Amino acid sequence: MTGQYRSDLPAPLRRCVRCVMDDTVPGIRFDADGVCSYCHLHDRLDRAFPTGPEGRRILERFADRMRRDGKNRPYDCVVGVSGGRDTSYCLHYVKRELGLRPLAVHFDNGWDSETAKTNLARLCDALDVELHTVIMDWPDSRELTNCTIRAGVPYIDVTDDIGIARSLYDAAVREGVRYIIMSHSFREEGVTPLLWNYIDGRYVRALIRRYATQPIKTFRNVDLHHLIWWTLVKRIRVINITNYYDDTGEQVERLLEREYGWIDTGQHHMDNELFALVYHYARHKFGFDWRVVELSAKVRCGVITRQQALDALATPPFFETDEMVNYCLEKQGLTRQEYEAILRGPNRYFTDFPSWYPLLKACRLPIQLLCRLHLLPAHAYEKFFETV
Repeated sequence: MTGQYRSDLPAPLRRCVRCVMDDTVPGIRFDADGVCSYCHLHDRLDRAFPTGPEGRRILERFADRMRRDGKNRPYDCVVGVSGGRDTSYCLHYVKRELGLRPLAVHFDNGWDSETAKTNLARLCDALDVELHTVIMDWPDSRELTNCTIRAGVPYIDVTDDIGIARSLYDAAVREGVRYIIMSHSFREEGVTPLLWNYIDGRYVRALIRRYATQPIKTFRNVDLHHLIWWTLVKRIRVINITNYYDDTGEQVERLLEREYGWIDTGQHHMDNELFALVYHYARHKFGFDWRVVELSAKVRCGVITRQQALDALATPPFFETDEMVNYCLEKQGLTRQEYEAILRGPNRYFTDFPSWYPLLKACRLPIQLLCRLHLLPAHAYEKFFETV
């Protein structure tokens, strides 16, 4: 039964000697010493994005620019928040450590956990930060997720990531803000293989056209012309500040609990409960475990040991229960039989659909420059061109 822990997944033939990434990861390569390409990618990013005193100086320079550009405006920057640990600490750091005036923006796809909602309210109230929440129309949100499930592609939350990006950029344009602050940490979350969660507007449009069974009225896509307008005309920059501070591990949770009464959401990304189905679906349809990416990242930066990561991978994931799976399917309006049939159906990837990826590959060098100038998210170049 799908809701039970599967121990029959194919064992990896080879695993990195430094982290726990293995040959189930698309595009992975191993050097002569058995160290994987993701570890080498981590080391390059570690050199490109210093922490400690140098990282602090870089953040202070960014903060000075934000204050200067935000003069005579109500906000210096827009910060994406979810109620989870990383975005909560990011908002704290922007306000308390850098002394900026952020607007917190949250995208609600209908799957927010009650804990995440409580965390957001407590944090923004304590920091005296205005929270702007974009609430997705629930019938549209459900149908968009079901589109990706029916498509048989690995990442069933792709349209919500589009919604998050749209919400952040729209808020920045509306408020005349030139800086969006992100909080993805390659040091603790890693870089996910492109085949696992590729995103672009043309690809999403193809999924909707082929697999939507009812009209979708409120979804606002993000396409290339939007990004060109936002980055080159509006000159909005995306700053991933977690690249430059080394606050990791349990110390972050302790600070949030002490200062804001923050509550742990239980599992990574579970501020949004849909991720229980995201993880379960990927494991049972494609045979990969999302946990391997985050656990490997934590091993590389010393938050946990390699053996602890291996022990964690040998433990049944939190989403391997009938109760959790049935709750998600019922909310999505899918029967267990429909879901099982999709799991048995053909596996597809973004390469099976129209996308902008061929054009992006042709623009590889300009994209690298735009990432280094923080006009695009810092890790976009590495994800799109070094994990395939």
